[in-house]
Amino acid sequence: MFGIFKMIFLGIITFVIIFCISIFSIGENPKDKIINTYDSFIQSFDTAGLTSNLKLKGKRKYGVDKYVGTYLANYDNYSGEETIFGGTAISRKNGEHIKLKIKIEKESGNINIVAKLGNNETTLISDTGEYEDNIYVEGVSYYLTLKLDNFKGNIDIIAE
Repeated sequence: MFGIFKMIFLGIITFVIIFCISIFSIGENPKDKIINTYDSFIQSFDTAGLTSNLKLKGKRKYGVDKYVGTYLANYDNYSGEETIFGGTAISRKNGEHIKLKIKIEKESGNINIVAKLGNNETTLISDTGEYEDNIYVEGVSYYLTLKLDNFKGNIDIIAE
């Protein structure tokens, strides 16, 4: 119930900010100003979906933003979910493609590495092996999430 009121409150604040910007935009296209302001507003909340460094089992180092970087981990029968990279933006300043290289050395347990793009989830890799591909993130939220069940093994991720 509290979540509904929070969303309504944020919606009202967003509307007021966009309305004020459209009124006071001088010399700029109001539509572009509104879109840029809205994009900045939602990006201020985009890291809420990422697992904090303190809770991660491995070592993450961000690159130019929180969509990219490196992650190395050695798990010993770990069960849980970790969201390593990602964010929410209408237009990512550092490009709309993310090149992923993932290497898994599984000893036991289950693993799914999932790309969450908007409302869609796609399993990229779920066993020992390697994965390499580009992810297109324009206009949707994107999060790279590890889902582990009694997983023992190593993970090496490079996102650029």
